[in-house]
Amino acid sequence: MDPVLIAVIVLVVLALLALAMMAARRRSVVRTRQQRVEARAREAQGSRQREAADAELEEAEAQRSFADREREAAEEAARRAGDADDEAKRRLASAQEQRDAADAQIEQARAIDPDR
Repeated sequence: MDPVLIAVIVLVVLALLALAMMAARRRSVVRTRQQRVEARAREAQGSRQREAADAELEEAEAQRSFADREREAAEEAARRAGDADDEAKRRLASAQEQRDAADAQIEQARAIDPDR
């Protein structure tokens, strides 16, 4: 074989290898860019989800605080209702005692003066 032909074949093979390496490098760069874009998109989505979760946490905490206040108000109302019930029972017993005393006094007065 002619040495010039061999040199041309070697140069063609080297040129093809260089083209293949450049194409592989270009694909690698494109793939890397695509991965970076996807990573940024996932990060942005994660940030939005985190913000939504934070808002949900704040809302849940506010709801828990509201429930605590409502429970405390209900407990206070139950305590006041119990106090009012106790007061009503005390007044009822006192009124019943006064009525019984008045009935006894009337009976005693009738026993002394049966004409009345």
